[in-house]
Amino acid sequence: MKAKLSEAEKRDEKLKNGGEVAEQRPNKPATKISKSHSDYWRKRLFHQGFTRDGQRVLAGFFSVRICRAGRREAFNLETANAAQAAIRARDIYASLLANGWDATIARFKPAATKTPKVGTVGAVIAAAQALSTTRPQSFAQAAMRLRQIAAEVAGVERPAHATAYRSPGFAAWREKVDALPLSRITPVAVRGWRDARIAARSANPKEKRAATVSADSAIRMARSIFAKRILAAGLGTKVHLPSPLPFAGVTVGGSTKRFSERIDAERLFAAARRDLEAESPEVFRAFVLCLLAGLRRSEADRLTWAQLDLDGASLSVERTEHFEPKSEESNRQVELDPVAVEILRRAKGENPDPIFVLKGSAPKPQTSAAPVYRADVAPWRTWERLVAWLGAQGIQDGKPIHVLRKLAGSLVFSAHGLEQARGFLGHASVVTTSNSYVSKARRVTVSIPAPADEVSLARAKGRVEA
Repeated sequence: MKAKLSEAEKRDEKLKNGGEVAEQRPNKPATKISKSHSDYWRKRLFHQGFTRDGQRVLAGFFSVRICRAGRREAFNLETANAAQAAIRARDIYASLLANGWDATIARFKPAATKTPKVGTVGAVIAAAQALSTTRPQSFAQAAMRLRQIAAEVAGVERPAHATAYRSPGFAAWREKVDALPLSRITPVAVRGWRDARIAARSANPKEKRAATVSADSAIRMARSIFAKRILAAGLGTKVHLPSPLPFAGVTVGGSTKRFSERIDAERLFAAARRDLEAESPEVFRAFVLCLLAGLRRSEADRLTWAQLDLDGASLSVERTEHFEPKSEESNRQVELDPVAVEILRRAKGENPDPIFVLKGSAPKPQTSAAPVYRADVAPWRTWERLVAWLGAQGIQDGKPIHVLRKLAGSLVFSAHGLEQARGFLGHASVVTTSNSYVSKARRVTVSIPAPADEVSLARAKGRVEA
């Protein structure tokens, strides 16, 4: 029987064995095993422990801990075979490198995956907002349209004063709408909502067309909440989405409204000089920016003096600390007419706002669906007064100031062509410019050469009766 060695004897034995081994082979560095090899993970397997009836017990299956990018997780490898467990650990690490933590956890540790929030209107709006890269104001408008459609589909009555967004009534309405399950907004329900809105105005062709454009625009904006880029960013992992999605397969027609206002631009500008230039210089300046420079109201409202190059007769629409353009294409250089340069140069020398071309309040963040215009605060009320003046000139339109921009685009089109008009207005496509921003400015007639047959020649000489 072999005698039991003391602890000191064991240490001596290890040293002895180590020395003998060292004498038998030359020294060489140990080979480093890659994490992509199962042998690396085999040395790191362990058995999870748990308590049963007051006793500490080790699980039969192997586990492994993996740390990456500051996060550490333990995985149950679901096998008692060490070789198989090591291969599974290697696969988990490979998935982590290729797909990241969320996808790896969902695949190899599904029980730890957080249950998506209940699929409600409010939940999907909140989740999509966190994943969206669009302007806050654009997203707010899309959310507003989704709530509108959901409420009308579900029969949630809107408060009497719908624009009183801070009122208790509106807050209660929004709370009810946000609690609606997404399953209520089916493609069939959306089509029915659209058809009902159009049918309600079918007696009047003009109103029917307006209702069609309005409904289609609302659907387009609302379904942008479920845009491909937002779905790809993981919307379905944040909120339980119904199948099919609310707007799947819902087709809408073109919502374009071709510019057809018969406005004499010269007469309108002369009237503005007569009525506004001396008495309401701020209103006149806003009129000039929209008509002679083709600016959107939001672009003119936050235009700074730094964006003007009066010596170079141009202005730039661009991202500033006060303004976010509607799109990348909206960034553009606008050439100015000498008349516009003269008006703006004079305005700059007449006690102007130190930063902005139009006087008004300090700019506020545009995070709500309803735009906030700094030039509309008291005492200026610039845009409100311009809308009233345009109405007195016979411009009866839901967006009379935008009519000035369309008129500007139409004038550029008639003088320089469609592509120049597109660039002037800052559109991504000439289709947008052609469909909504230019009117037919050239006279078009059908011309047929005079007939040269015998009967026509005889009739011309008066020998054949007509």
